[in-house]
Amino acid sequence: MILVMDRHIGRAVLVSTAVVLLAFLGLMTVFALVEELRNDRATYSFNEALWYVVLTTPRRVYEMLPYVVFLGALIGLGTLASHSEIVVLRAAGVSVQRVFVSVAWPLLGVLAFGLLLGEFVAPRGEEMAEAHKTRSEQNSDVIVLSGGYWYREGPLYMNIAGLGEAGELIGVRQYWLGPDDEMIRSRTASRAEYFAADDPHWMLYDVVETEFLGTATRVRKYVQLRWNGRVDPRLLSVRVLVEPRKLSITDLYYQINYMLREGLNPRSYQLAFWSKLFQPLSVLGLALLALSFVLGPLREVSMGMRLSVGVLVGLTFKYLQDLFAPMSVVYDVRPVIAVAIPIVVCWVMGWIGLRRVA
Repeated sequence: MILVMDRHIGRAVLVSTAVVLLAFLGLMTVFALVEELRNDRATYSFNEALWYVVLTTPRRVYEMLPYVVFLGALIGLGTLASHSEIVVLRAAGVSVQRVFVSVAWPLLGVLAFGLLLGEFVAPRGEEMAEAHKTRSEQNSDVIVLSGGYWYREGPLYMNIAGLGEAGELIGVRQYWLGPDDEMIRSRTASRAEYFAADDPHWMLYDVVETEFLGTATRVRKYVQLRWNGRVDPRLLSVRVLVEPRKLSITDLYYQINYMLREGLNPRSYQLAFWSKLFQPLSVLGLALLALSFVLGPLREVSMGMRLSVGVLVGLTFKYLQDLFAPMSVVYDVRPVIAVAIPIVVCWVMGWIGLRRVA
């Protein structure tokens, strides 16, 4: 009986989740396309906007998963409750905790799908989308970075003017500071390429190097010059166009380690890192909350009321997440705590709701 119950409840939750996902995806795609078409650049056509939306769709699906699961669980369990199937299970002695297990086990597949999407598909799609959009708007194969992109590595400060189509750096300027923070050497290069062989390194081309020797300077020119920087394309590539929340967990971890090593503030990347790492807890917490609603205050209401409550609770959860993120910056709260607070609130409310109907 238990396995039959698990399959029945799991099927109801998964089917409802799939329907909600398709509905949300359709709406989000239309809204995203309309937003992109508001771009007034003449070179950014409908086809360009459509391709950008297609490439960013995996990221939207990944971000929607917690709310989609919540509404899917609310609808699926609500349908079972409307047919008195939940009541029959409770009358047969099945505990609310065991019912939650039946709800949670099929969500493991959803979580695995989300992990694959968020780690491998969505980040690559975002990089391609941002590069495609920028090249379309600038009508050039070379991506020009407004004001350049600054990179720091110990005493080195480097500015990159743009990114080439093959991933090379365009318009490289490097400045080395001495112990007293005075410039001791500078370089300019037309471009730089990364070689990831057994001995990873960068090769600078058309280099002009200036050394500052007290009151004198010495200028040298090189057709090409090797640079053994610690950075690789994980930091210096089209990825610089992508917001932290759109990166994968591994890319965020790499970026955070770099920023901590160089004494930079990684808070925005830490917030994104912990949000992604805790997403499974968000999904399961919202599923627990949905079950407590169906067994409690929403047991005998209409499906329209359940949907309304589901949308309201989902928005409240999202607003809590959006509220505590900037608060962590203002009040110097650790990012892991700021991300965990809404999730803990969700789990506590769900657990209290189940205890009342147990």
